[in-house]
Amino acid sequence: MRILHVSSLHLLDAQLIHSPPSRRSICPRGISEHRAVCLAAGISIPFPGSDPKRVLYAPLHLFLITRRMGQRHLSLYTIIEIIVPLMAADVLFINPPDEKSKYKKYLNIRIPPLGILYIAAVLEEHGISIEVMDCAAEDTTFADIERRVAATEPFIVGITATTPLLEEAVKAAEAAKRGGAKTVVLGGPHATFMHQEILSGTDAVDIIIKGEGEYTFLELYQALRAESDLQTVSGLVFRSGGEITETDDRPYHLDLDGLPYPARHLIPKENYRIFDVNMPIATLICSRGCPMACSFCASSALHGKVIRKRSPQNVISEMKHIRETLGIPMFAFMDDTFTLVPGWVETFCRLLIEEDMDIEWGCTARADRIDANLIGLMKQAGCETLFIGVESGNQDILDRIRKGTRVDDIRAIFRAARMYGMRTIASVAIGLPGETKETVKKSIAFVKQLQASYALFSVATPYPGTEFYAAMKERGALPQNWTRFDLFQPIVETMNLTIDEIRDLQAGAYREFYLRPIYILKTLAKEGRPFFHAMRMLVSP
Repeated sequence: MRILHVSSLHLLDAQLIHSPPSRRSICPRGISEHRAVCLAAGISIPFPGSDPKRVLYAPLHLFLITRRMGQRHLSLYTIIEIIVPLMAADVLFINPPDEKSKYKKYLNIRIPPLGILYIAAVLEEHGISIEVMDCAAEDTTFADIERRVAATEPFIVGITATTPLLEEAVKAAEAAKRGGAKTVVLGGPHATFMHQEILSGTDAVDIIIKGEGEYTFLELYQALRAESDLQTVSGLVFRSGGEITETDDRPYHLDLDGLPYPARHLIPKENYRIFDVNMPIATLICSRGCPMACSFCASSALHGKVIRKRSPQNVISEMKHIRETLGIPMFAFMDDTFTLVPGWVETFCRLLIEEDMDIEWGCTARADRIDANLIGLMKQAGCETLFIGVESGNQDILDRIRKGTRVDDIRAIFRAARMYGMRTIASVAIGLPGETKETVKKSIAFVKQLQASYALFSVATPYPGTEFYAAMKERGALPQNWTRFDLFQPIVETMNLTIDEIRDLQAGAYREFYLRPIYILKTLAKEGRPFFHAMRMLVSP
């Protein structure tokens, strides 16, 4: 606990902010209101016309930010009058900077880091103070990370590591160490599958969490506080005596309803949007695990082959909580396949219709796990967007990658979605095993026939944890640069296509789909701004 006494500042205004992002704007509030808030929080502030008071600070970490000289908006790191960290944070979570993502650059897709927020919620339930620094959404830098760590003095710094952003995650860890971080923990999909490589390649990372991190992180925190043996904590990889030590895998958490809602209060809702829409969007997860065997997907390796579902009632309760506390009416379900259990979706939709919440939502769908009746019910419940994993318009390639869908099923789902006026996004992977120029051209023609609202032509990417990755590694065909694993850059050849040919086919697919005059006129009239964002992809470098 610290005693603070500020006596030399003439404050025109002040604002008390819980765990601010590194670049939040400051909006004016009344001085009298702030005086009451600050005194209640235990902060000594001399407001104009009042005598300074010396009081104790009691709550968790807070920041005091002042506004002077009539300036109405200032960035956190440009305010030099006063930024006072009142107590060291227990844990600072960092989502690394992301300047390469075309999703962010051209589509302005900024999604909340749900994995971090779930872990944060569990830790907060146990009285642990948390701050979240989402550099990808806030456009903050590694220098900002260093300053933030130095200011907040966290007991642990936790960083998310995905494959294309591994380099950024390591740089974030290095910045945290420069800021004085004692313990840096890495988690996420790439850290789970490539922990040995990461720990062998950098001294900036001390510990890696494998798999789902909520209770592993909690037990790790408790063990470090108690200075007890980390060998007792399941799901860890760390250095011990100059060697890399790995503990047993943690069993999957079965009761997803028992998890607290993600700690969304730790991030500013205005940072998260898609296509610059005029309102923020909230993301949710209804399930973990997947029984499917797609050779290009790591979901089952990360979350298990048995699907674990939250109850429909629990999901709707979270949606109501978001609507009431944050005022957000737009939702995106981030499940690998939202419609994997059609009966669950039907129950969810019927309950959601009864709630009459005036919301809009979108989700992922498998062509073999949805039909026209279910699509109609989803539309009635507020679903406006379906993201459908088409992958290929060639049945032999779908069979080769064990997708488990039929091209006729895919046609049917798009036909039904059009009938109900839903927006559809067709996701196609170019460069899958067995791909040729002819199969790519067939896939492009197929997607045009589907009359999808949008099409995403990504490059087949062998992510760690997938059979595709294992096959390419065995062939010795994997590049050493993880930053290229972003779904936009070709990184492995097929038996029939070179890297350059895959790149040209991808560019041609975008042009052929989006530059049709009829498509442009119809989509521009219906979609507006989102259409312009999609078109930017065509002229991107």
